[in-house]
Amino acid sequence: MRVTEPIVFGRRGRTLLVLGLLTLFMAWQALHLRPETGFEKQLPLGHPYIQVFKQYQREFGGANLVLFAAVQKQGDIYNAEFLRTLRGLTDSVFFTRGMDTARVSSIFTPDVRYIEVVEDGFAGGNVVPAEYAPTPEMFARIRANVAKANVVGRLVANDQGGAMVFSELLELDPISKQPLDYVRMAHKIEDIRGRFMQPRMTAYRLKQDLPPFKAGDLIRRGYSELRWPLWMESFDIDHTDANGQTLTHEIPGRLLSATEVANPDYNPDVDIHIIGFAKVVGDISDATLEVVGFFGLTLLLTLLLLWWYCGSLRIALIPLSCSVLAVVWELGFLHLFGYGLDPFAILVPFLVLSIGVSHGIQITSFWLYEVADHGQGSFEASRATYRRLVIPGISAVLTNVVGFGTILLVPIGIVQEMAINAMFGLIAIIVCKKILLPCLLSYATLKDPLRFREHQRRRDAAFEPLWRVLSGITLKPVAATVLGISVLVYAWAEWVGQGLEIGELHDGVPELRPDSRYNRDTAAIVREFSIGVDVLKVIAESPKDGCIDSRVMTTIDDFAWRMQNTTGVQSTLSLPQMSRLVFEAFNESNPKWRALPRNADGFVITLQPIPPSTGLLNNDCSAIPVLIFTADHKADTIDGIIAAVKKFEEEQGANAPVKLRLATGNVGVMAAANDVIKETERPILLWVYLGIGICVFLSFRSFAGLICVLVPLALVSVLSYAVMVFLQIGVKVSTLPVAAFAAGIGVDYGIYIFSVLEECVNKGMTLRKAYEQTLHQTGKAVLFTALALAASVCTWLLSGLQFQVDMGILLTIMFLANAVAAVLLLPAFAAFLLKRQAAG
Repeated sequence: MRVTEPIVFGRRGRTLLVLGLLTLFMAWQALHLRPETGFEKQLPLGHPYIQVFKQYQREFGGANLVLFAAVQKQGDIYNAEFLRTLRGLTDSVFFTRGMDTARVSSIFTPDVRYIEVVEDGFAGGNVVPAEYAPTPEMFARIRANVAKANVVGRLVANDQGGAMVFSELLELDPISKQPLDYVRMAHKIEDIRGRFMQPRMTAYRLKQDLPPFKAGDLIRRGYSELRWPLWMESFDIDHTDANGQTLTHEIPGRLLSATEVANPDYNPDVDIHIIGFAKVVGDISDATLEVVGFFGLTLLLTLLLLWWYCGSLRIALIPLSCSVLAVVWELGFLHLFGYGLDPFAILVPFLVLSIGVSHGIQITSFWLYEVADHGQGSFEASRATYRRLVIPGISAVLTNVVGFGTILLVPIGIVQEMAINAMFGLIAIIVCKKILLPCLLSYATLKDPLRFREHQRRRDAAFEPLWRVLSGITLKPVAATVLGISVLVYAWAEWVGQGLEIGELHDGVPELRPDSRYNRDTAAIVREFSIGVDVLKVIAESPKDGCIDSRVMTTIDDFAWRMQNTTGVQSTLSLPQMSRLVFEAFNESNPKWRALPRNADGFVITLQPIPPSTGLLNNDCSAIPVLIFTADHKADTIDGIIAAVKKFEEEQGANAPVKLRLATGNVGVMAAANDVIKETERPILLWVYLGIGICVFLSFRSFAGLICVLVPLALVSVLSYAVMVFLQIGVKVSTLPVAAFAAGIGVDYGIYIFSVLEECVNKGMTLRKAYEQTLHQTGKAVLFTALALAASVCTWLLSGLQFQVDMGILLTIMFLANAVAAVLLLPAFAAFLLKRQAAG
């Protein structure tokens, strides 16, 4: 205080000038912030599954898949229009920059082949011949080839009414070598859908020469609506120069003219369904405008409540403006330190705003108290408020920092990034709330001081009966009853919380509404195809040339059969299964010979038509993946399949000819994330409370302060888990930080209340009188803060993002519960623990 008070109040003009310049700089930085995400950030890179994933990613592909399913509305796929659409869809996916062209697969790509027995031996070729022409004879030939290639259920729908295009994204842009922009990629993917489903398209032409392009050149074709007006957009256009080098040109939308024309690729008889991580990111990012709208609604509701609470619009604007500036600083820090705003962390600025409002109301409430009750002027009231609250205020914010900092221990990139984001926000709050706000309040003027003070007195008089009733909690019989009830609530919440699950609890993507386009696409693909949306790849490792070893192949075949009959598995695909089909074909297609050969020579023959490019084996046959297509990615489904894999491996014993390595595929990534969360969730919560506890103890230097502040907070955390069970929200990457964030906000209530209560008791007041005075000074601010924050996040229930709805419900309950617990339980503990300290 000796250092900071002269800075805040002794040189106010200079302080405001410096903060103003810094705010302009941070605003400039924030304006350059861009959405940024990446598949790698979702991975717990230290987990054994992810190490296997990275080891075999080049040979067997990764988990960053995008699936395109073209489904005929009526009839089957063997007609000219559908096959024209499927060929165009395959080409569009193949030539989309950022796709791994080696992993694009459909019945039109040359890696999808068939084999059959003919009089002279064997014949084979592409499922769709290179000489394809839309004739009835060709359609019949393709139908026969599809049956021979055994792709029904995978690349062709079960009823042959649709077809799939598989693709996989690169992590780096193949031209710029920069990390792939997932938001732009999502818009390219949506444009592919629009190419075949929109009757009209937009032709964008240059208005003027822009070397190497000429005025009037067709720059791009657009098939979906722009997110922003054309003059605000920009487009990356690739151009190949005379040396054959591909260059990228960013062309501003203002230089283009847009003309709507008929779309020649439109097919009214086809639906295109698309799923994949990039598409999820795009859908969440596209909700940014909606999120900004809720941010604005939050500000409006908070302003109206503050206006009523303060009795002055001018005074209400001061703490709210400082909260907004804290968010600006947070976003500026993100860009300054090289981060982007990940769509999955888009709610962190809301939490920063909430914490800022919480501290702002406390400071403003004490300022109002000094003005109304003690008749001080703005400057004196601000200085007195600063002296009263700077220590508990800084303690509360540092406690938040420690609480959020513990989340950095979770070894998942996106969770750590959310923690860093929140900590940047807390640094901003220290500056904007603890320095800027008191400084601004010292300049605040009141048009009618008498009327203003009368408003404060009337408001306080309305609360006095409630404060008298609540102060009765400090009586030991009442306190014992309150504590007894809290023990029962804790026991109930702990019992219900046992049902909390780690991972996803719903089909589709829970971040989006169940009726969202993405989740409807997911349901359609699951319905039409046998492969399921999700895949777990288990790598069977063996010595070199294991694919011609009967023991190795038999073991893998037994494993695939076991998995095929495991609950939650939709189908499996493995090298032995394909080898069986080839062996049958070599024996005149007699079904009795659909078995594995018994010697190496037989395996050599059956494996000739199955090259490593199929993804079913590597070059030296030392690794053979088993693809397990799951019915969904719910937590219990993944847990059951992983348990079945481990059980099979245990049954094989130490001398098994193969070693089963978990896991690749998107389900393998989810399983790894679930494992990490399961291992770290309880320890992280323990570290959060240990960190908060140390900060609280250092703030008050008393065991009583530690218990009074920390225990109500812990009760609310357990209660929040029970609420998650009722709402069917699992603990996953997007929800793991919520308990820590809510605890960080809730601890503020206890610190402010206990600091005033302890001060009043040390002044010689009885505990009941001290608590009544505490409620008069800070209790109304605590309750008002909780109501204001709860009212603002309640608006999230109207969001189109399901995870924002879920977070809105959780945070509303936790904001209110933390305030109620602090107001009711803190004095109950104080009745038995808080003693007056001796003077001096």
